[in-house]
Amino acid sequence: MLYLSADPTTAMVESQPSLDPFKPVTLISYVLRNARVFDTRDPNTHAQYDITPDLLATNWYTHVVEQTQAPTWDLADTLAADGFHGASYASMQNDLENVALWAWNLNSEAILRVIDQDRRLPTNDKSWR
Repeated sequence: MLYLSADPTTAMVESQPSLDPFKPVTLISYVLRNARVFDTRDPNTHAQYDITPDLLATNWYTHVVEQTQAPTWDLADTLAADGFHGASYASMQNDLENVALWAWNLNSEAILRVIDQDRRLPTNDKSWR
């Protein structure tokens, strides 16, 4: 699963889900093409998948801590089975957009490309050692 944000501020807020000390994060620009992304922000799509406001308000971080299955992950599994590559959703922190992407590049028509024309990103794992 890859979590994307539509702007850098949202990405920073979403990458720090708790009050723990700030965790390292790398921000990159990307282009996503040919992806079937389900828009959970559109109320006209909710009935088809039994989407409720409570479901969309699920605190996934609590489920990670408790090691339980979040209902939004069940929704993602259902959407993937129906051919979606990801889902867009509203940020819990503001009215901006996020995308959870579960299928891209290999064996998928959804193509995700990182924009790194200055070649600043590492090309191997040596920078992590």
